[in-house]
Amino acid sequence: MPAPDKIFGMASPTTPPEDPDDWGTPERAPGRWEDDEDASSARKRWSGALNAVFGPLWNDPRGRPLLLVSGLALLGICALSCFILSLVLLSERPGPFPPGPEIAEATRPSVTDEPTARASDALVIRVNDVIQPAPAPSRLTIGVSTYRLVPMNVQGARWQYDPGAQKTAFWVPGTLVNYVVGLHASPENREVVESLSVGDLILLDTNLGTQRYRVAQKETIRSDDVETLLAQNSPRLTLVLLGEGGDQRRIVIATFTDESTPNQLTAIGTPINLGDVRVRVINQRLLPGSAVGLPAGKSYVQVDFEVTNVVTRILDASQFFSEIADVAGVVIPFSRQASAAAGGRGFPQGALQPGQTITATAGFEVPDALSGPNLEWRFSLDKTSPYIAKVAIPYRPIALPPTPAPTRAPVAEVTILNAQISPEGNELRIVGNVRNLTGQFLSGSLRDVSLSGPDGQLYPLNSSLPAFPWNITPGETLVFQLSFARPQTSQPVVFTLFGQSYRICEPAQPCD
Repeated sequence: MPAPDKIFGMASPTTPPEDPDDWGTPERAPGRWEDDEDASSARKRWSGALNAVFGPLWNDPRGRPLLLVSGLALLGICALSCFILSLVLLSERPGPFPPGPEIAEATRPSVTDEPTARASDALVIRVNDVIQPAPAPSRLTIGVSTYRLVPMNVQGARWQYDPGAQKTAFWVPGTLVNYVVGLHASPENREVVESLSVGDLILLDTNLGTQRYRVAQKETIRSDDVETLLAQNSPRLTLVLLGEGGDQRRIVIATFTDESTPNQLTAIGTPINLGDVRVRVINQRLLPGSAVGLPAGKSYVQVDFEVTNVVTRILDASQFFSEIADVAGVVIPFSRQASAAAGGRGFPQGALQPGQTITATAGFEVPDALSGPNLEWRFSLDKTSPYIAKVAIPYRPIALPPTPAPTRAPVAEVTILNAQISPEGNELRIVGNVRNLTGQFLSGSLRDVSLSGPDGQLYPLNSSLPAFPWNITPGETLVFQLSFARPQTSQPVVFTLFGQSYRICEPAQPCD
């Protein structure tokens, strides 16, 4: 197609120069999309505008420094704005620790990211106007490994903890009956958990003293099985490995035990851990000398006990040693003849295999003038061991029965350790212990326990751990959990067990 005739400027006999904007022949015209023309025009307009503003300044040598200083100032203002924006964004981060492994929520009422409720809504307990502090944990001991305990930051369905913290365990706040404790799955902590066996001892130090737990089972659960982890239905400790990944989670469940420690005087029925063995007194009795062929003024005291080998090597039971002492400090060693008299099982002898439990009798020949009302029974692995089990043994010389006291003495000592509303909100759960103060078995049934309101109405007992009936041996302490229907009242309620009553109040209630 012939180029259109256009005239630029004044007429001249010479051929005008080609304008690049002129339409040429198809052979000379380069390929271009329709919007290329608009983009080219826009670039030219911007270039012309910038040249009109800054061209005179740049062309003038005296104006160039001003132009450079202005550009640098604009660049500095942009950099400062970016820095301030970064500080604001960092200050709004939720916490210093990276989010830990997720535990699925028990319920998801909405899609908003709200913190879930604690595993249990612990009450501030006031028993007879005395505030009972919650037993918050501070240290965990597994074998020779000791960990400080710190609360975890629980947000939504996630556990937030510091995986780099050394010798630290993480406690789920609010779990006070079933203590839920997490350990980061480092190689060292995995080795500690994998080395645990059924029956191993775990110690939990709280602000109310040391609590003892024995490993009952090890299992693997789904990562979202929150109900198993956080259930507050029985006194125990649940140990969780954190950060293993996957949809499975390894846990260790250790049940509460009221066992004692060496060199501390304990009651009959309380297990005592001596390191290599665990020993527990079952019963005691006094045999009159006339019934077993002893001379006048002599009798036999027999103590039935069981001993368990808790280590992996064979123990020589013939090295075991036992003695008794009265309040005046008179010490009497055991007698093998007294241990087997009148149907006694005899003192242990021979090999005690790993995990084996034997029941034996330690017998002692005592004078009738031996001081009472209690004797101290002692047991150790050998005669030189510094770790000694000590048990208070009731002792009363053979005599005529005393005249009954005119008033009835208390048969039990009841202590409340904790009271809380269940996670579902429909039960009041009371945890405590009861010690038999009598010299005979103490039976407990539904008739011995009640929860009543201000008008005398009774609230039903939903469940009890252990289940009724109870049979508590003399001097033994039994740990219990009783779950009642939650009282629907704004006034304190009265809990009664074995004739001993306690007022229990929620924080907003008067407890006068």
